[in-house]
Amino acid sequence: MVRQRERRTRRQWAKATVLCGVITAGLYCLAVYLGLSAVGHLGLIGRSQTMRVAYCDADSPATTSRGGTSSSGLHCVGYVDGRRVRVTGFSSPPRIDLPVEISRTPWGSLVPVDQGFSHKTFRVLTPLVPLAIAVMFTRWTRMSYRGWRNSSRLPTGSCE
Repeated sequence: MVRQRERRTRRQWAKATVLCGVITAGLYCLAVYLGLSAVGHLGLIGRSQTMRVAYCDADSPATTSRGGTSSSGLHCVGYVDGRRVRVTGFSSPPRIDLPVEISRTPWGSLVPVDQGFSHKTFRVLTPLVPLAIAVMFTRWTRMSYRGWRNSSRLPTGSCE
């Protein structure tokens, strides 16, 4: 017995097109956000400044779904050119006696500039992952749109 393939309706093609389009737009937005964040963390925009750390505090711990706590990061307060600044995004506490290089992100917050090859490589490659997935979803959106557009051309009851 030969199993006949079920044809998609015009409504199913439309839903698939919209769903793929929304996912694609979200992934492109994520890639842009991660790219701009990387620009700030690598110190590529503006001018990097040197901060003298006064003290560091852990952000309030977030409660996980299992009842445990996880720290969301460190923020340090220090001085740059006589001004008091607050820098967020430290993965480990910096030494108090050493200066820390900081940079401003495009949205205005101050972050530490990544040091070391692995941290810089991670920042550069992170936006490429959602970008690659977004390109794949762009292809699926185009294929789904073509199917939606061409579904109205088939005669009713066609076996094609």
